[in-house]
Amino acid sequence: MTVNTRVLINDFTYHVPSTLAEALGFLDQYGEDAAVLAGGTDLIIQMKLGRRSPKFLVDVSKLEELKHLEAGEKILIGAGRRYMDVLPFLQGLGRYHGLAEAIDSIGKLQVLSVATVGGNLGNGSPAADTPPPLMTYDASVRVRSAHQERVVPLREFHTGPGAIVLAPNEIIVAVEFDAFPDGRASAFRKLTRVASDISKVTCAVAVERAGETCTHCRIALGAVGPTPLRARSAEAALEGREVDASAVEECARLIVEEISPIDDIRCSEKYRREAAGVLFRDAFASAWERAKC
Repeated sequence: MTVNTRVLINDFTYHVPSTLAEALGFLDQYGEDAAVLAGGTDLIIQMKLGRRSPKFLVDVSKLEELKHLEAGEKILIGAGRRYMDVLPFLQGLGRYHGLAEAIDSIGKLQVLSVATVGGNLGNGSPAADTPPPLMTYDASVRVRSAHQERVVPLREFHTGPGAIVLAPNEIIVAVEFDAFPDGRASAFRKLTRVASDISKVTCAVAVERAGETCTHCRIALGAVGPTPLRARSAEAALEGREVDASAVEECARLIVEEISPIDDIRCSEKYRREAAGVLFRDAFASAWERAKC
């Protein structure tokens, strides 16, 4: 146990549990006074800026219980697995391009070497890169406390900017989703000010096709609302329909109408709406071509 003295603004007690049970015990004991440290790429910055000041840090980065990578009827990614491990795992499976592209778009080796999928979800940012592709996979988040385990559909996980359904004594254990059937594929696109910056807009698409007919469609976007969101009206307009240029354009129009972006330092609300349609067209084209059997 150590106490910081220099770079970070506030003092805190630092715990490095050796088991998940021990980590959950700390969280149960300290409640809202504690924060979970996985990779720290978001949390440490927030602490330096004084936006978060936990009295206790529980470092879970060494817990093997959070580092599963499994591929079977379900794909399971442990919350403590670093991007550097998850990316080649997905690339080796060869079927989950959207999530692989989201991770790869982060770009910087320093971040890929320490950041985790669980940490990216736990930060609750509407602009986070991994939630949109995971939402197109109908993914769920496995959550555990010292008293219970529960599974939360990712579509219900975010509740507002920086807000998630996680209780103070809970930790993300894993993300899971059903393996893709034949004929289903995905893609991810994003826009940033400069490489590796926080996203201006992101779009993920997962589609399944039978010939030229779309039999399954999921579309999710980030940085265009208070949470990552599904474009459900666009999905409904495309699913069960023969895909042609007019169908794609109709979906792009519905997406632009469905999102609720804001003006901020990165770009304007108008730009985000226009960009969302462009990113959808590009992501859909890639996913559609990949889904060809």
